Amino acid sequence: MSEANKVGAVAYLGTFAGLVVLATLSLLLSFLHWKGGGLVVSLAIAVVKAVLVLFFFMHLAEQRFTNRITMLVGLMFVSLLVGLTVADVATRHTFPSRTKPSPGDPFYSR
Repeated sequence: MSEANKVGAVAYLGTFAGLVVLATLSLLLSFLHWKGGGLVVSLAIAVVKAVLVLFFFMHLAEQRFTNRITMLVGLMFVSLLVGLTVADVATRHTFPSRTKPSPGDPFYSR
């Protein structure tokens, strides 16, 4: 591995500072109770944090291109499986809810 691919201490400190800022942003977002886009923003922050950890702390930035593609293909398979699971649950037919018996029904009498 050549010296040109090594990540320096400044990159590690910058990555750590970015992770702290994103974690603080996630915490502040949790106090907002934002109904519409809170989940989307939280997932976007989580993806950015995961990419930072993958590339710098797990040294993926220093690896060959084939290792990066292998990680990308693995993540694509996981997202495919999660997406198919969500689609399966979303398209299931559910039975209508049962009606409550009226007070005159024998259900309530002893």
